[in-house]
Amino acid sequence: FEQDVGVAFLDDGVFQLLDGQDTAGIGVKNFARAYKALGDFEVRKVYVERESLAERGLDASDLIQITYEDENEDGAEKPLVRLVDRRELAQIMSEQDVILSF
Repeated sequence: FEQDVGVAFLDDGVFQLLDGQDTAGIGVKNFARAYKALGDFEVRKVYVERESLAERGLDASDLIQITYEDENEDGAEKPLVRLVDRRELAQIMSEQDVILSF
């Protein structure tokens, strides 16, 4: 992207990261493969709001695995998702130059 991009999943947006979902029955695209590729596009900041997961009866084990290859460690796969609380996510968002909401 040639930008310092961060992606945050909060509120019902956390459902986008559910592992094993099949969206064919509701006629919408499943973006799981696209999210798994974020690391390939050098996105290193993927945040998931902890309270949003808890309010929906979910935890990190329910989510797809998003990783990147750490070139500093011979291509070792590293997890990309960082769970943050609401206060921390608010702080992160306040430090951004541009925020796009989808």
